[in-house]
Amino acid sequence: MALTASLATLLEVAIFAYIMAALGHRILRLIGLQSFGLQRLTRSELILCSVALGVITLQVGLFIAEVLGAVHIGVFACLIAAAIFGARDFPEIFRIIRCAAQFISNGPRRRAEKLLATMTGLVLAFEGLAAMAPLTGSDAMRCHFTVPLLILRTGFHPNFFLAHSFFCGQAHLLILAALALGSEKLAKGLLFLGGALAACALVCLAREWMPRPWAWAAGLSFLLTPLVFWQISTAGAPDIWMSFYATLGVIVIARCRQADNHEKALLVGILAGAIAGTKYTGCIVAASLALAFLGESRSVRGVAIFLTGAFAAGIWPYARNAIWTGDPFFPFLMRWLAPSGVNRYTLAYFLASTGAGESRGLWQVVKFPVFAAFDGSQGEFWEFLGPLALVLFPLMILAVRNTPAWRASLTVWFASALGIGASSGMARFLLPILPIALAASFAGVSHLDQLGWRIVRRVSLATIGLYLLFGLAGLLLYGRPAIAVAVGLNSRQNYLQQRAPNYEQAEWVNRALERKTGEGKTLVFFRHTYYLDVPFVYGDPYGSWAIDPERYQTPGAWRELFRKEKIRWVVRSPDYPDAIAQPFLELEKRGELVPLAKGEVDDFEGVRVLGQRKTVPIVILRVED
Repeated sequence: MALTASLATLLEVAIFAYIMAALGHRILRLIGLQSFGLQRLTRSELILCSVALGVITLQVGLFIAEVLGAVHIGVFACLIAAAIFGARDFPEIFRIIRCAAQFISNGPRRRAEKLLATMTGLVLAFEGLAAMAPLTGSDAMRCHFTVPLLILRTGFHPNFFLAHSFFCGQAHLLILAALALGSEKLAKGLLFLGGALAACALVCLAREWMPRPWAWAAGLSFLLTPLVFWQISTAGAPDIWMSFYATLGVIVIARCRQADNHEKALLVGILAGAIAGTKYTGCIVAASLALAFLGESRSVRGVAIFLTGAFAAGIWPYARNAIWTGDPFFPFLMRWLAPSGVNRYTLAYFLASTGAGESRGLWQVVKFPVFAAFDGSQGEFWEFLGPLALVLFPLMILAVRNTPAWRASLTVWFASALGIGASSGMARFLLPILPIALAASFAGVSHLDQLGWRIVRRVSLATIGLYLLFGLAGLLLYGRPAIAVAVGLNSRQNYLQQRAPNYEQAEWVNRALERKTGEGKTLVFFRHTYYLDVPFVYGDPYGSWAIDPERYQTPGAWRELFRKEKIRWVVRSPDYPDAIAQPFLELEKRGELVPLAKGEVDDFEGVRVLGQRKTVPIVILRVED
């Protein structure tokens, strides 16, 4: 039964991609970019551009529905409109896919290419099935899935108690749409789709410089990178869509010619806007795409069209934040735009957690383009982007040529990496440009065939082979529990108890308060609230902009907040946050917070990947009138 449901959801994802391709192809025809041929888009590139444009258009429609407060109806309306508008192009999309499939299956192929293509397909199938497991990603349970779920429950409005809600961008609307349709599996499947498309775009870009076997090897290395297979399968984060858009943007820029710059300028601008609209650091990648396009087109009018497309596709989250807070990049500009409204405690946490508050030396920034910033001492294996770009970088220099594809790739790669390195310093934020870097790096190894450097070639092949084995072993080890629950070998309940942080706290609260949900909200301090069914308010100052420790230092201040927000219950598990603990202890001592239920639950201790567990006390206290 579980396997059937998983396969059915993956089929729904494929149907969604087909509808988006038809919608996007119809739009491409309207702007004059539907043809393919010499110096234009190949069949595969055309399909990828069509899917991207269809998805971006759908996201804009979903945002409008969200603002109008009609999410459930809006999701159905947007999907039906997309299917109707793209219906005329369904046969054409089928014809293009069939031609591309026949070319892949019937064309002359080397044994190595068949093996690598087959392995890529099997890895994608494994990751797609793993994506059908219940949500356990930490950031997803705190933000990426929780925020859309709260919008469905309480409506579209600013939520200062969950400050991460302001970080949600356009790609989060895919999660919102799937949850509105009642399917968490579909939401994760749509994120998997973004990763699969990014791998396809990487292979298309790599074909600019190397034979097909090498292009497939580059795509496989991308899928077996720990950060990538984590994002595609279990993380529940939409960042992977930026990898697709960025790689596709480079491909389109490489096709720019003076005769059709204006149409491609609009398309690249839309792709750049979608990247910027997904995440704040996406603005850096979008700016690098603008720089690459300007370098190729050298057209002021083309840049104006580029910017028009970018703003149309990606301005919406920033406009929302500006209207709600006065800061389009909330909360990072609040210190200058609205200093009186700054929560210094929470802002300091955000600056530290995103790396924006740290100073970096020149060497720390310079090493970012070759992905040499991983700090293994932290044990954050999920941030690992792999050493291939660093190891193969010297060989890549030998393959560089003065072609549009090379110029665009290097511009986007280095400008984005330097910008992210200087502004954040977080290696995982380089994910959008990883496909571009891998395609360029593998070009250097494939170029060794022409140079005749046999020893260097063998060492390079051994390095790539070892990395692929390392990545495959990591994928099998990491994805095995998710596969087990996706195919029905493990129950959903057991899987979540074993893998999801704070899951048992959430379930315990749900059971204790299931008959009291109408009496008021529950104040909680544990971070992962996705599985909470009761109405809640998040109160940890580390992530709650509304809870400023400087303002809430007395029991009276908290009593006022309880009254204003209709908070009836407070959950302590195991302790209150240090910054606000004292007034709560006083409220308990004065009998204004009375224990209602006590228990113990299991939870992770320290880094989750280590699997260490501990018993955590949990208490629900009733707010006395």
